[in-house]
Amino acid sequence: MKVLVTVGAQLPFKRLIEAISDINKSLNLDVFAQVGEDSRDYDGIQVIDFLSSNEYKTKLDWCDIVIAHAGMGTIIQCLELNKKLIVVPRLAKFGEHRNDHQLDTISRFEPLTSSSSLMRVCRNIDDLKQILEEIEPLSETNDFFTTAKEKDTENLGEYIKKMIDDEV
Repeated sequence: MKVLVTVGAQLPFKRLIEAISDINKSLNLDVFAQVGEDSRDYDGIQVIDFLSSNEYKTKLDWCDIVIAHAGMGTIIQCLELNKKLIVVPRLAKFGEHRNDHQLDTISRFEPLTSSSSLMRVCRNIDDLKQILEEIEPLSETNDFFTTAKEKDTENLGEYIKKMIDDEV
């Protein structure tokens, strides 16, 4: 399984990269990680600090699954490609961001996910391996968000899909 990990351009996300390094010891994944300003070496992970836009698109095409911070850019790009995505929010209490706005982001998207959707939210880093194993066998023909309309009371998923389709 080919996994792209991206932490964005602002800050490193060592907690996420360390968790993936630990998980990879038992799963033997092919992991490429964009780690930002993080100079550490991680076992079993090919790392780079930053990717150009073209390099990032190439890695998105290459991978089977994306694991990322809860950044809107990554969420939208994976939605456009119907790419499997696990989002892990940065937490201010660990010094990973200035505030907990990524918790707000996942709180909006989490109700749109289900056991069959290609997007998953990982609130607890200890659950990452289980979520990865659950999402891995899904087909990329599955819906990015859940199809259970009652969970999307504000039609957020459909709104974002329409914006992308209309290229607004």
